[in-house]
Amino acid sequence: MQSEMTIKDFFHLIKKRIIVISVIAAMVMVITAFVTIFLFRPVYEASEHILIGNLQITNAENSYEETQKIPQTLASSVDFIKSSIVLNAVKQELGLQEVSLEEKMMIENNKDSQIITIHVKDQDAELAKKIAKTTAAISIQKMNVFLKLNEVKILEQNEDPIKENNVVSSMTISLIVGVFLGIGLAVILEQLDDSIKNERTVEELIGLSILGKFDGKAKIQKSGKGIPNYKEFYKERRKFSAKEKKNQADRATTIS
Repeated sequence: MQSEMTIKDFFHLIKKRIIVISVIAAMVMVITAFVTIFLFRPVYEASEHILIGNLQITNAENSYEETQKIPQTLASSVDFIKSSIVLNAVKQELGLQEVSLEEKMMIENNKDSQIITIHVKDQDAELAKKIAKTTAAISIQKMNVFLKLNEVKILEQNEDPIKENNVVSSMTISLIVGVFLGIGLAVILEQLDDSIKNERTVEELIGLSILGKFDGKAKIQKSGKGIPNYKEFYKERRKFSAKEKKNQADRATTIS
């Protein structure tokens, strides 16, 4: 095979090894689906929303000052919720001393929004909901004490934890990985194959131009079962031998 592969050779390789590539991709997808569905436990996400400040500022004189303070207050509140002051209190409240809440929790605040969202992920739906609610409640209590924020409240909601669907994304990723693995295996198999496949390879090996080619496959007449029809050959041969013997006998009789 050539040391360098052209784009045409590459697509010819893909076409030639399409079965290998398809089998590898299918195997990777099946293994990924089995692991994702049967071995991995589902992950649930619970959320709580905290409103910082007053959305309607009635005093026009203080409106500009309040507007300038809100971004700083929101940034400080996000950092405060993620601090050990709040998280340690949540652990003590729920008896989760050995659990790392930092890995389960994400605090989100969109630009120009006074709402802070607490996201909690866990394999236990009820535990995720408890952690989110407790974190929101304790955060408000601690903010009143340490940050002197009085206009802070939880936005009530009755949403159940959402189950994350990782099967589709996992299958998509596994399909892409499987295709690349199949192509890699196809390239390796092609590189290990030293057989001569076309006239161009012969010209490169011997350094001479090929003037012509012939089909070296012998054409043998076969019977209906795929076996060469030697019976007809021997039958005709026996007829010829019998005819020759008869002719010899006739000549001997004539001479005598």
